Amino acid sequence: MGVFPKTYDKEGFIEFLQKNHVNETVINKFNELPLTLKKNNYIYKLNITCTWFSIGETFYNFELNYYCENQIEFLFSCKIFTNVEESINNLLCDLINGNYISKPKICK
Repeated sequence: MGVFPKTYDKEGFIEFLQKNHVNETVINKFNELPLTLKKNNYIYKLNITCTWFSIGETFYNFELNYYCENQIEFLFSCKIFTNVEESINNLLCDLINGNYISKPKICK
């Protein structure tokens, strides 16, 4: 049994997605996520954590959010998904609903 969390930068996570044969549409949605956001004069950076579990059936958990080191806080509530597309879609919805980004072309 093992639990192996790993934090990725945007480029590294794209490589992970491609290596694991994730649909190109999902990768394009992920590409729409900005690297940083500004809220109340603080910078929040894209934070990507992927945890691999080898307990019985092997599976991954995905947590995508924005983190501010100065505030020591995440921008959105913590949400963990076993499906990477759901995780990306959730973050895109949070960004759109919070008026941080406009609706990406890929989602129209």
